[in-house]
Amino acid sequence: MIPNSVQAALPGARNNRLAPVIYAGGMLAAGLALLIAKPGIGRVPEARQAKDAPGDQRVRRAAQAGRDAAHHFAPTNVTDSIGRSLVIGGAALLLTRLLDEASGRNDR
Repeated sequence: MIPNSVQAALPGARNNRLAPVIYAGGMLAAGLALLIAKPGIGRVPEARQAKDAPGDQRVRRAAQAGRDAAHHFAPTNVTDSIGRSLVIGGAALLLTRLLDEASGRNDR
């Protein structure tokens, strides 16, 4: 139970104030689970799985050049990127909510 002095200083119902904390915890848990588990479904295959077919076609060479260029900045595991984003977002939400609670009501 929240003391009356704290309850009077902070706006909103208790459920409205705790929901972002619970949501942030879920984001952190899901993100950490993805980072630790590294599921194979999110693995990005190598750009060159088979030999490049010889060809004179400009379109084929342009496609191969684009594929090779994209490979340099593509993630090796998409779930790592999603997990990292969830962890950062959850931490930011939790920090924002905690700072909001610490700041109290603005209209005193």
